[in-house]
Order: sequence, then structure tokens, then C-alpha cells
Amino acid sequence: MNTEIHKIKNDLAEVEIYGSAMKSLKIFKDSREYNVLGFDEQKHAFSFIMAPWVNRIKDGKFSCPKGDFDLSGSNPFGIPHPIHGTVLTANWKVIHKSSHSISISTDLRSPWPYSGSVLSKVSLNDNSIKQELIIKNEDEHIMPFSMGWHPWFNRKIGSAELSLIFNGNYLWKANEQIPNSEKIRPPLLDQAVRGFSPKPGTLDDCYRIADNSSVSLCWPELTLEMNSSQECGHLVIYTPPEPLADLICVEPQTSTVNCFQLHEKSVSDTGILFVEPDHDYSIFTEWVWV
Repeated sequence: MNTEIHKIKNDLAEVEIYGSAMKSLKIFKDSREYNVLGFDEQKHAFSFIMAPWVNRIKDGKFSCPKGDFDLSGSNPFGIPHPIHGTVLTANWKVIHKSSHSISISTDLRSPWPYSGSVLSKVSLNDNSIKQELIIKNEDEHIMPFSMGWHPWFNRKIGSAELSLIFNGNYLWKANEQIPNSEKIRPPLLDQAVRGFSPKPGTLDDCYRIADNSSVSLCWPELTLEMNSSQECGHLVIYTPPEPLADLICVEPQTSTVNCFQLHEKSVSDTGILFVEPDHDYSIFTEWVWV
């Protein structure tokens, strides 16, 4: 993983890109500076890209048109299941950079069995930041995939903790952090429509959100609204315990956890996507603050 830092900025914000991750997003408002993102490299707390899969793949087992494969070699956190794809620890190359935007790319790599690449574009536009991911299939076979972002937000940027607002259809019920096929609607989803502030160490869950709906992070000092492409129909919320209890992850992504195996079992609405050979597929998330 390359660790060069690139900065982009405009009159209302400044972003530091660390490798492919966002190290900081500093918002300038009312003569104050608010950094909404947390960063702790030693504890893997930095806002990274997930591709060509998001979150965990149970036991690394991956069946696809090319055959049966083991993805266990991609496990930078040393947990029981390979996690967050292959690009997290990859080296990225700068394709284009201006004062307010940057484009970087990397190749898909082992243990992923398909040839291809991922392009990340980040741009500041007035009071918003847009992040786009473009995955290209350079293989002979159709490629299943999922993608998303794993931002770590500061619970506080000033006087009090943030609250979250989102419109969730259901929660993927999980056993040891791996969803089964059951979809439930817990009382929390009724709270989420009005706004709630989850406590540290209480959530590590994947929700199916309403199509084309936004997700709001509300601090007393400002509100940040996430608007993502329709493919990003899933949201993971992770509230880590100490020593990272001052952070919260709110992760827009295309699929649920373990989407490949669930799809193989004919479970509906997993969010798995496919891209044809010699084609690409793009998604985006745009964050606007007021």
C-alpha cells in the first residue's frame, strides 16, 4: 500500500487522500474548521474503498462462472473471514490531479480470480464531495462483484455527538457477523427515520435502505447528507468499542455481507452486481453539507 498523501481543496473544504483512502475531510463553516473523519492507521481506522467485494466472505469460498476459488488470502485484519476486497492494501497510481479533484487506479489482484481494474475519482464541488468507483472487467468471463466505501466518522466535531437518519427497509439477520437469508425489521429502523445516536460497541449490522434514499449525519455544528447511486442500496453501521469508541462507520455499499454465497443459494436482493467482459461499471456517493 502506497502512503503518499495528496490534498485537494476548495474554499469550503479540504481533503487528504492517503494511498486510496480519505485521511481527513475538513469542512470550513462559520469561520471554523471541522474534520468529520477519524484516522488511526495502527487500528485500521481510515476511510477506505472496498472492491471487488465488500465486508466478509464466509470462509473465503467463492463460486463463479470461472470455477470455485478461495479468497482467504485477502485478510489484512486477521479475522476469521476474508474482508473488504483486494484494493485496500494495493498500490494505486495517480491518473489525474487538479486543485479540487484526483483520479487514481489499481489492478485487481490475487486472490481475486478475474483480471480487471478499479478507478477512484474524488472531487470537491462547492459544499459537496463526490466519490466515484469504476470497475473494469478485463477477463473473458462475466464478473460478479460488489463495491462501496468504509468511512470512519468522528462522533463529535464540537459540542455533542452526531445522530443518524436513514430510511431502512430491513436488517440482514446475522450469525457471527455473517448474514443468513432472514430479513427482519427491528425497532431501531423506526428510530432511524427520526434520528438516533447508537452507543459504542452496539452495532455491526447491514441494512437494506429504501431505493434512492439519503443518509444524514447530524452534528450540532453541521449536517452531512449522503446521496449515493441506486446500486448502493445497502448500508453497514459499525459502532466500535474502545479504543475506537469516538468513531462510527456509516458505509454505503452495493451489497450485503457475504453476497456471493447468498446469491448462489438464490437469496433475493443481495445487491450483487455483474459486469460483462471488456465493460466497466460505475457507482458513486456524494456528500453534501450544510
